Amino acid sequence: MRNFLFYSGLLGLLIPCTSLAQNQPAPADTTRQHYTYQETMPVFPGGQEALFKLLAEGLQYPPKALRDGVQGKVYLSFVVEPTGDVADIKVKQGVRADLDEEALRMAQRLKTVRWQPGTQNQRPVSVVYTVPLTFSLTKGPLTLAADSLDANPGPAIVLPSRLWTAAEKTIPADKGVLYGNCIQRLGFSSGGLPQYVRVLNLTTGKFYRILVKPAMRSRSENGFCVALPPGRYALQWYEYSYGLDALRKAGQGRLTDTRYCFTLQPGQMHYAGKWDFSQPDAPRFLNEKAQLDAHFSAETKALYEGAVVSLPQ
Repeated sequence: MRNFLFYSGLLGLLIPCTSLAQNQPAPADTTRQHYTYQETMPVFPGGQEALFKLLAEGLQYPPKALRDGVQGKVYLSFVVEPTGDVADIKVKQGVRADLDEEALRMAQRLKTVRWQPGTQNQRPVSVVYTVPLTFSLTKGPLTLAADSLDANPGPAIVLPSRLWTAAEKTIPADKGVLYGNCIQRLGFSSGGLPQYVRVLNLTTGKFYRILVKPAMRSRSENGFCVALPPGRYALQWYEYSYGLDALRKAGQGRLTDTRYCFTLQPGQMHYAGKWDFSQPDAPRFLNEKAQLDAHFSAETKALYEGAVVSLPQ
């Protein structure tokens, strides 16, 4: 039976084991072993934009669905093999038979393109990948002019930033700590997969990836807390189980006009707000600091209560 890595898969933990003879005392462990685990997602040639373009160009709306006024998203699942080939294409979550059939027809195009395969510990592996295909009878969302982050999205792979907890007690002098909570996209099962928000430090030009929903956490709202280098940040996209959503504003020109931005100061705790991604293309950033701080223990509450409010705007 094949083992699969799922898109945005779970970080692994390797545990050394020893086999002991019966009734023999375990020898004292005087060594400390360190393990490094690395995981990357498959990459479609040309990126996400090219992938969705391939799936959408030439899409034929089923006539009966048009007459019935039926629309929605068909979620397609497939396996990207270690060779980069695509196999096992199927509907993970459909709308109705005619729309699902058309989505499957379009998805066959994926077999004509070779991906950069996903890896575990630098070894190519099979990865289950899911994408949505939208059938809409209304005009699509407002098309925004590409900004510099659209044109130059940065590296394909950015490792998650290190989490920070109050158990560390001291805020790093060379970093700012960012905390808040996040409401994940509604209307689907996350499958236990983690979710991330990718950001760009406009001061240094470096990209970072914030874990906003841990693996195997099924509730819709989850907390996050990370330590990042100081600077002005722009939100790039929200990575959820079925794809990527660009976090854009309707402005034009500089990134501070087209992206939601926030600032981190060194040696300081920052409250980033409640990030609500429950609806497509309509992110909200709410100040509910008092409600969140009320859940912290007495030992750590003072640390969070003194935080600077730094909501993306």
